[in-house]
Amino acid sequence: MNKTTVFGLPLNPTHLLEQLKGGSFCVSYATRGKLGKQLDQAIRLVGDNSLLLVDNGAFSAHQSGIDTMSDESYLEGFADWANDILARCPVAVAVIPDVIGGTWQQNAQLIDDTCCMFDDMDRLMPIWHMHEPISFLTSLVERFGYIGIGSSGEYFQIGTAKWHARMTEALTAIDGFVAASDGCYARPRIHLMRAQSMAHLYNVDSSDSVNVSMNHNRQLKKAGEDVAAFAARIDGKIQASAGPATRAQIDQPRGELHTVWSSAWMHEYMGFKAHVATAAVLPFPVPGAELEIPEFLRRAA
Repeated sequence: MNKTTVFGLPLNPTHLLEQLKGGSFCVSYATRGKLGKQLDQAIRLVGDNSLLLVDNGAFSAHQSGIDTMSDESYLEGFADWANDILARCPVAVAVIPDVIGGTWQQNAQLIDDTCCMFDDMDRLMPIWHMHEPISFLTSLVERFGYIGIGSSGEYFQIGTAKWHARMTEALTAIDGFVAASDGCYARPRIHLMRAQSMAHLYNVDSSDSVNVSMNHNRQLKKAGEDVAAFAARIDGKIQASAGPATRAQIDQPRGELHTVWSSAWMHEYMGFKAHVATAAVLPFPVPGAELEIPEFLRRAA
């Protein structure tokens, strides 16, 4: 399996990012003010086969005890910001709004409510939180080409025996679900949120951390490693556990993944859903009435 090491930004001073040319980066809406012009720099430097992860800032909000995911202006602002980045960078993927400490029902509703705010459904990543049901995870496998795994609830602390057991259970469920589909579903790209220190232990496509951006000055003083050497050491540990591209990675190259709900289909569906929500609902069909099926659902069938 090919593995991608993603470095969280901002990295200061900004000129140091040049040392990571061709790499993969993560930018967060929560720190967009601090990021400033480094966003343009990251878009310019990210590799053709790399990843620019566009995060919604849920972790920062969770750490601060702030509820941003029920703030409509925040969600709209993030969607606009993410859409601009996705339009400018073909390897960018946006993280769908999520609540780290929420229920699976809350997060399912957020996915349903916000997907239509993005211009490219094929480059969206929902987050499965480890305290949520495995059945919710497999439902995401049915719909998306990317899935992020976030440590949460009783699995919030990374690296515990309970955390490792849950990771094993989750990845086993994904692989089992895909295998049982007899070719109907491909394994999505799996991303580890925050848990980059564990990426060498599991079959995950990518992982992110702010380790380099936060600790590069200390590492330079302590070990004489510059940013490039520090990042290379972290990536080297992960690459030692990597290997040839998997069949899923070959069949669905990054940038060419296709969700079950394509962008055009999703926009039509959400319009139909809104129409149904405002329509009068009768308890029983009217005798002799013909059920009107939208044209886009006819095409899907």
